[in-house]
Amino acid sequence: MKKIIVKIKDNAQLTYPIFIGENIVENLGKLINFSKYSKIVLVTDKHIEKLLLKQMPQFLPQNSEVIVMPIGERSKTIDTVEEIWRELLDLHCDRKTLVINMGGGVILDMAGFAASTFMRGLDFINIPTTLLSQVDASVGGKTGVNFLEVKNLIGTFNQPKAVIIDVALLQTLSERDFIAGFGEVIKTGAIADKKLFEFVSSKKPKEFSQKELVSIVEKTIKIKTQIVEKDQKETSLRKLLNFGHTIGHAIEILSQTTDNPLLHGEAVAIGMVAEAQIAVEKNLLKQSTFDELIKKILHAGLPVKTLNIKTNDIVEKMQTDKKNEKGNIKFTLLKRIGQGVVNQDASDSTIKTAVGKIL
Repeated sequence: MKKIIVKIKDNAQLTYPIFIGENIVENLGKLINFSKYSKIVLVTDKHIEKLLLKQMPQFLPQNSEVIVMPIGERSKTIDTVEEIWRELLDLHCDRKTLVINMGGGVILDMAGFAASTFMRGLDFINIPTTLLSQVDASVGGKTGVNFLEVKNLIGTFNQPKAVIIDVALLQTLSERDFIAGFGEVIKTGAIADKKLFEFVSSKKPKEFSQKELVSIVEKTIKIKTQIVEKDQKETSLRKLLNFGHTIGHAIEILSQTTDNPLLHGEAVAIGMVAEAQIAVEKNLLKQSTFDELIKKILHAGLPVKTLNIKTNDIVEKMQTDKKNEKGNIKFTLLKRIGQGVVNQDASDSTIKTAVGKIL
C-alpha cells in the first residue's frame, strides 16, 4: 500500500493522507479512526449499492447509516444536495458526524459539497470507485454541483480528512467508464510529466495490470497534490490542471441534452484536442506534437470529436466558465508534452477554428 501525505501551503495545519493500493477498503477501520465520531454516514449511488454495498457493513462501525443517491451527471444538482441535507437531518447528524463519500466523481463532488455545507461543515473522506475519480475528483478539495447548466458553478474548496484509493474497485466498471479515466491521466502527463504521458500511452487501458494501475494512480496523484499543496484555491499554478477543461466542460454539459451524453474523461479528451489546436494556431505548440497527442488519445480508445453540438453553442457555454477573468476566456495550453502554460488568451476566430476541429 502507498501513502501520500498532502500538506496545504496556505494552511499549515491542514494535512491528510491518501492511501493507494489493492483491496485496501477492507482495512478501512485500521486506516480511519472512527471512534472520534458520533455517527458515520456513507453516501453512495445506486450503482455502488448494487455492486458493493453488501460488503461495506463489515468494514464500518455498527452505528453507520447509508444514503443512496441517483447515478450520473444529470443528478449533480442542488435539488439532489437538498435530499442529502434532508437525510442527514433525519438521521440526527451532528457536527461530530463523519461522511464517507463512495462512488465516482459525481458522488464525490456532490456529497462533498453537502458535507461541507451541512451545519457549516462535517468531516468527510473519499473512497473513489472509478479511475477518473481516483486521479481527479477525490483529491484537491473541490466540491460542487452544476447549476443552470453550468458545470460545477456552485461549490467549495474543502479538503477531505482522508482518501482511500482501491484499484480493485475498478473491476466493477464498464470498459467505457474505465477508459474514460485515462483522459485525466493523459492530461496530467501532457501538462506536467512526459514520462507519465509516454507510459500511460504505451498500452491499451485494459492491458495494464493492477500493480501498474497503482503506479499510474500514484504518479498522477503526486503531480496533482504537489500542485494543490502550493495553490489550493486555483489562483495560479493549479490552473495547469485545467488543460482540456474549458472547452471540455462546455461540450460535456451540452452533450447531456443529446442522445450521446459524454463522460467527463471523454469530454476532457475532446477538449484537449481543441485546446491543443488553439496552441498550434498561436504558434505555441508544434503541429507534430499536436498530431502525437491525438494519436495517444485515440490509442487509449478515447474520442477526439463530438456529435450534434454547434460551434456557437460551445463558445457561448464557455462564456460561463469559472476560470474567465473580466469577460475574457482564459486557457491552459500546451507548450510541449510535459509542459503547460496558464492564463492564455485566444481570439474568437482562433477559438472557433479550434472548435471546428472537434465537430
